[in-house]
Amino acid sequence: MAVERAYPEMIRDEHYVRHFNGWEGYAHVRAWRTAPHQVTVVISGLGGTCTLENLLPLLRDEYPDDATDFYFHMPTDWTELGYYAALTTNADGTVVQTRLVGNTLTTRLGPTLHATDDPDDDSIGGDSP
Repeated sequence: MAVERAYPEMIRDEHYVRHFNGWEGYAHVRAWRTAPHQVTVVISGLGGTCTLENLLPLLRDEYPDDATDFYFHMPTDWTELGYYAALTTNADGTVVQTRLVGNTLTTRLGPTLHATDDPDDDSIGGDSP
């Protein structure tokens, strides 16, 4: 008898580095398989020339057979969960961030979401005490 997972399987946790406009850009990219043909991607730690506008199409192309949901995370300080937003792309390619309230992603993705936060991301104070 198969055991059902309490939370989805994390399938990716990497420091993603690419060249954009001739310069290096990077991000922390994490992904979970939330259902068959469904992937949830959380992006944080943007740096260099990497922007959400140039990163989302590349990541979407990496999962051609899956519906992909994108989220952005920016740490605040160790007393808070940080800033989380759902990401959507307009027809002109601009990315729209819709802030999530509470622990929506933690409930959906489980403990690996916070266990894989980047403790070196000091963009606004870091996630770790």
